[in-house]
Amino acid sequence: MSFDQTKHLKKVHKLRRQRTINCVERTINQLRAENQPINFSRVAKHSGVGKSTLYSIPKLKEKIDFYREESFQKNYNLMNSSTKKDIMIRSLKRRIAVLEKENKTLNNQLKHVYGELFESTIHSEVES
Repeated sequence: MSFDQTKHLKKVHKLRRQRTINCVERTINQLRAENQPINFSRVAKHSGVGKSTLYSIPKLKEKIDFYREESFQKNYNLMNSSTKKDIMIRSLKRRIAVLEKENKTLNNQLKHVYGELFESTIHSEVES
């Protein structure tokens, strides 16, 4: 009985590949449960495998592509509603602050001009 290295290596490779697939699938499920966007970088980072591994296994590549599109659509819709509103609110607040500052400056200028006008009318009345 001799030890067949080729069979052993194939068996080890198959087990390692299956462990990788299981780990990546758990990671995808975890990311979905946490409502986090799914993409190759995030899955690779959380599962501890390389991006090239994810791309080289067709089953994983298809799954990540599917969930990436799904999460992109979900995030896009969320951005359209809440994030755009937040951006608009911040923009309007900045605009209000600028307008209030400008209004204050104009009021001060107006007071200054009224003061000069008042002084000139008093001086003209005194001289006459």
